[in-house]
Amino acid sequence: MKRMIDMNKNRLARVVNLFLVLGAAFFIAACTETIDESNYATADKKTVYGHIEEDPDFSDIKAIFDEVKLIGDGSTASSTVANTLQTRGNYTCFLPTNEAVRNYVRELKNGSDDISLLSYSEKQHIALSCIIDNGTTSAYESPDFPTSESSFLITNLEDRTLSCREVSTDESGNAVDPYYQINGEARVITADIEVSNGYIHTVDHVISPSTEDVPDLIGKAANLQIFSQLLKLTGWDVKTQGNNTDATYEETEHSETEALNGVYDNFTVPQHRYMGYTILAETDEVLANWVGRSVVNGETISEEEMTQICNLIRDKAKEVYVYNEEGFPSETSDEDTNVNSPLNRFVAYHILNGKISNFVRHFNEYYYQYGDATNPQSTEYTVDVWDYYTTEGSPKGLIKVVQTPEDGYPIYVNRVAEYDNDTYQEVQTVQPGIKLNMSNPGYDNNGQNGYYYTLDGVLLYDREVRRDMANERFRHEMVTMLPEMLSNNLRGTDYYYLPTGFFDNISNESSDTRIFYLQCGRGNSALNWLDWQGDEFIFAGLFDFIIQLPPVPISGNYEIRMGSSMNPQRGMAQIYVGDDPQNLVPAGLPFDARQSLVDNPAIPWVEDEDDEEINKENDRNLRNLGYMKGPKYMMQCDGKGRLGSSVRDVRSSQMGHVRRIITTNYPMQPGKTYYLRFKSALEKRDAQWFMDYIEIVNSSVYNGAEVEDIW
Repeated sequence: MKRMIDMNKNRLARVVNLFLVLGAAFFIAACTETIDESNYATADKKTVYGHIEEDPDFSDIKAIFDEVKLIGDGSTASSTVANTLQTRGNYTCFLPTNEAVRNYVRELKNGSDDISLLSYSEKQHIALSCIIDNGTTSAYESPDFPTSESSFLITNLEDRTLSCREVSTDESGNAVDPYYQINGEARVITADIEVSNGYIHTVDHVISPSTEDVPDLIGKAANLQIFSQLLKLTGWDVKTQGNNTDATYEETEHSETEALNGVYDNFTVPQHRYMGYTILAETDEVLANWVGRSVVNGETISEEEMTQICNLIRDKAKEVYVYNEEGFPSETSDEDTNVNSPLNRFVAYHILNGKISNFVRHFNEYYYQYGDATNPQSTEYTVDVWDYYTTEGSPKGLIKVVQTPEDGYPIYVNRVAEYDNDTYQEVQTVQPGIKLNMSNPGYDNNGQNGYYYTLDGVLLYDREVRRDMANERFRHEMVTMLPEMLSNNLRGTDYYYLPTGFFDNISNESSDTRIFYLQCGRGNSALNWLDWQGDEFIFAGLFDFIIQLPPVPISGNYEIRMGSSMNPQRGMAQIYVGDDPQNLVPAGLPFDARQSLVDNPAIPWVEDEDDEEINKENDRNLRNLGYMKGPKYMMQCDGKGRLGSSVRDVRSSQMGHVRRIITTNYPMQPGKTYYLRFKSALEKRDAQWFMDYIEIVNSSVYNGAEVEDIW
């Protein structure tokens, strides 16, 4: 909780002049909405607390706010929640009615609705869970709520994300007046009560994210009995318990803010380092149907039937995970708890490192207009957006999560498609993927140490899936290569300084390496960024560090590239590659990211013409010198979307975006881990080494029968 409060304290002042360093934001009005206006209400400009004081239907939550303090166990001096809600600010408050509070108390206290029976910690959990401090950005109005199933970008005062979904049908599929549901069960009764320091939305349930761990929540879901048993059989129920807070990091004193090269200040320093897991789970009906049995979601499965179903799943797993092809390890075991057993590999492929509340980030994909950069609109998506995630297991696998612009903006796992070369719309589905559900209606999927999400099909890392994935270009966003960014809800929320050791997948940092994360639209940034998904990492100083790469699905020759937003403030680095972090080898000459793309024979960037063949020839000339233009898929971060420019077409004497080819025809196998090392080639302490995304591309793509597309 303290990290979020500390972060909000330091949102007030940001970078004023970031022309060369950070790029840009141009703000556009946000989205439209379909909620019935009769649900809206407007109050006089009282504070949040002033509104609560005058309405007797909120006397119970008022009493809790009066008692609970923001920090600590209540015995030490600290501001109360009531005091906070009387101050200036931007607070989003999901306010439970007295009936909601008393129903919650009845569930906890054996039928009594006396709130005095609640312990202090229980009251604190209620109070802090229903408030989001939006800092210097506007509080959430209902048009800003996620319309597709996802979570609010900013956490509540307990540092927990709150999910949100727009409900338009009942459990039987019948149409109902649309309404919002927060954290799986709290229905918004009255939206958008405007007060002087934010917005109030009244709800019919207390918002109370579970304090249990993810495997425990799965065990309580009546439609996930089989998957819960599989976790127990393989030992992953124990492995995914706890691991929520890094005690060593907690014991180390951290400053509240840090400055970049002594000039750009107010980069927030996380005061906690959270960890955790995300589990994808098939429902009972899906798993039983896969092995030829029949069960109904929610009905109790007998012990005998459970044993038979698990035996059949074990046999199915052997068909998929016992082979030695394309470098996939052949080690196997009959012990379910052994990481090399087929059943263990099946289950482990469902488990991701990190607490993932939102799988994809919409910001500057092709033709999309984000509107407010601090709260991108979620009603007018245009093209497929994806991210890749590394799974647990031996060997580790790769999962692709895709959100499509279809009605309802569904999310799929391992969807592979062919795209129109002019519009980037799907023209053929190679692998339809498996529908992923961001909520499990009737059950809490938001655990203390992570989340679980249900699947409408069986998730397998079989030969067909791996080969189809390998025929795509893997564009890995740096954020999803670093699970701590997601576990600590840092993606897109602020400017951060990340202390040495914060990331497990970044190692061997020199004492002079300093890591900063920047998000377009935060602070006082101006002009136009050329970053994928609007964010970037800066490694400042005499940097030297190693990044662990995501795995590849099949053996073969690969090309490794990095996206780079060039400008004179960057640095120069010698890049190394290999599978032994202690013995990496240089990959070509040092890369100088300070170079201009104008009249530079070392990087012969030529503006596209109407003649496609001429453009291809120019691209070949650029590739021959180790570079590619930026992807057409990425738009300049100016909020204009279809009215703006692709980074493929943007360059000036001071800026431009290219992809640097680090190495090509490099042999890689799925059973090995690979690394990149970046070492400053300059004695320059104010250099800023830019990292945005890494592309890992199989030879079937970059050297196939057809020329690789420009997207």
